Amino acid sequence: MLQCKIDAASQNGQGMSDRSDIQQNLASWGHAAAAALQAAFARVAGPASPRRIAVALQGGGAHGAFTWGVLDRLLESGMRMDAVSGSSAGAFNAVFMAHGLLEGGPDGAREALAMLWRRIGAKAAFSPLRPNFMDQMGGGWNMENSARFVGFDLFTRVLSPYQFNPLDMNPLRDLLAECIDFDRLRRNRRIRLFLGATDVETGHARVFRTHEITADAVLASATLPWLHHAVGIGDRHYWDGGFTANPPIMPLLEETHARDVLLVRLDAGEADSVPLTARAIHARLNQIMFTAPLNRDLDQLADLRRLAQDGLLRGALARRLVALRLHVVEGGDILRPYGQFSKLNPERGFLRDLCERGRERGDQWLSQLEDAELVIAGDEPLAEAGDEPAAEAPCP
Repeated sequence: MLQCKIDAASQNGQGMSDRSDIQQNLASWGHAAAAALQAAFARVAGPASPRRIAVALQGGGAHGAFTWGVLDRLLESGMRMDAVSGSSAGAFNAVFMAHGLLEGGPDGAREALAMLWRRIGAKAAFSPLRPNFMDQMGGGWNMENSARFVGFDLFTRVLSPYQFNPLDMNPLRDLLAECIDFDRLRRNRRIRLFLGATDVETGHARVFRTHEITADAVLASATLPWLHHAVGIGDRHYWDGGFTANPPIMPLLEETHARDVLLVRLDAGEADSVPLTARAIHARLNQIMFTAPLNRDLDQLADLRRLAQDGLLRGALARRLVALRLHVVEGGDILRPYGQFSKLNPERGFLRDLCERGRERGDQWLSQLEDAELVIAGDEPLAEAGDEPAAEAPCP
């Protein structure tokens, strides 16, 4: 039909002007057809799928605000998290992020995390350990020489929480009750949760899975025995998951399908030097105690992967091990200068600073993601964020 119109126009002597108009019509028709085809393909293919990942969140008290920053940056980028494991502060970050995802998607998760740490910072105004002006002038956010923190450390070595806190008052319990719909969280099929705790009687790790998550399970994962009573669930009692699973790694391998697992690590694996003072020795012992479970799991994962690569381990687990890529966002080098006592410092300014540093590290990791490889104990940490400076981004 279009060719007939061209021939007719030539025969009628309308010249080059009419031919130009027709060519423009043809071009317009071509663009419209291309756009229609592109839209049809988009409807068939659907939207581009975000990268899927499982995340393991180490505990560390107030240092968990660093993890908040990392998660905030990943959520902002559109990263889809199918499963999250965590202990202590990592368990709180995991639960609030998961609940926020169910309520409002990635933006809801970012707001839920921001609310968690805002509320924790607000409660710091009533904390007896709140650093005073002289503490901040003398050590910044490092509280190792603060008389309040040193005195509190000695206090908890003499009296137990059953003596100085007989009613087991815990402001975090009220926070969970006000902010988290645990029934909805347990029913969800969007994101899987694995929270680590320590069985007081057996000393073994206990991992609470999605259908078992309650306020008590979250509190059990974050119960330091020198601050709070053991949390009773059924006929068992639990302490902080950092003693035995910090965080749980193997469930992410055995019970999810994510090829990529991201570990957000808060405690540095190595010390700068041999500690010489009593306080430094105690701090290093705590650090070793809370990093030993993670080092054990990473060593086990490395051994299993070598067996799978050598053909000595077969089946679905072996295939998962070979395909797995474990990434690390390292916060230990940033957090080490603040000292161990800063884990008990929930000052808003400190939390905001840690969040910003976490966002920086998260941004670095995203920029390195395409070249990331498996990172396990003994391997070169090609996927570890923390080697290059990144542009500072404001924290929410």
